[in-house]
Amino acid sequence: MAYRGFTDSQIEAFMWIMKTSSATEAASKMLISQPAISRLIKQLEARLGFDLFERHNNRLLPTRRGTLFYDEVERVYVGLHHLRQFAERLKDQAAGQLRVVSMPSFAMSLVPDAATLLAEQFPELEISLYSYRSSQIPDDMVAQRFDFGITSDTRVDPRYQSFQYSLPGMCLIPSGHPLEDKALIDIKDFADETLICGEPKEQGRHLISQRLARHAVSPRKIWTVSLGEMAIRLVANGAGLAVLNAVSASDAKRAGVVVRPLGFDLYYDFQIILPLEKNLEPAINAINVELIALVEQKIFESLKVFD
Repeated sequence: MAYRGFTDSQIEAFMWIMKTSSATEAASKMLISQPAISRLIKQLEARLGFDLFERHNNRLLPTRRGTLFYDEVERVYVGLHHLRQFAERLKDQAAGQLRVVSMPSFAMSLVPDAATLLAEQFPELEISLYSYRSSQIPDDMVAQRFDFGITSDTRVDPRYQSFQYSLPGMCLIPSGHPLEDKALIDIKDFADETLICGEPKEQGRHLISQRLARHAVSPRKIWTVSLGEMAIRLVANGAGLAVLNAVSASDAKRAGVVVRPLGFDLYYDFQIILPLEKNLEPAINAINVELIALVEQKIFESLKVFD
């Protein structure tokens, strides 16, 4: 592709030198010779009418104009990358593909279970499942990288459809622990216990930390994990207590972990988000409606475990 007299190869050479500060390393990245890289940069500088780099101690350092030009090139090429991704998505939809992204706590059981049921109804549908951090998912939906998303980031945006949900928190207890005999777990029961929590910015960690601080309750120590499955395994091993949403807790109960409801309010909010209907093929819109119903069915089944 030519753009105002310069080519993709010239721009690519420029971007690699900016990232590596070395013509040799840039050549290695592009699988061409170092003289070829230098020639591409000279051609680009001739087209632009100003120098992009200065040489210092065998390193190429950008000039002020070179840095400003790089900022603009990066912005444009990120946009082009998104455009190419969007074109690929259009091809995938035509071929009968559905891209689903979920926060990690639902990515290991709820989403695969619902997707399996969906595949039974749409045998020709190809389904791709991804697990991303919740904070990333709304931005990816705005960029139309996925057809269906589940996230604890409850931001509402007019650029996607949003369906809000809430789940109660449940306490996971090691077998044989004294709290196993209690019908409800109170916030004060966490005093002097080992508490297994998600990462500091994770919703569940924030919620339980708020409750502990409000009641001046101090666990003996806190373990931090990235995934609910880690917390379930640690509780099963007797390492401590954990608080998870009811869907994840139902998985723990099925695995033999003791689960008790909380004697205080703690709810996990999340949302299902979809691209706007006008941005999807009608067939994908219909599939999304069915997948929402299946996810809700699996949530209902998870809650029934505690009846």
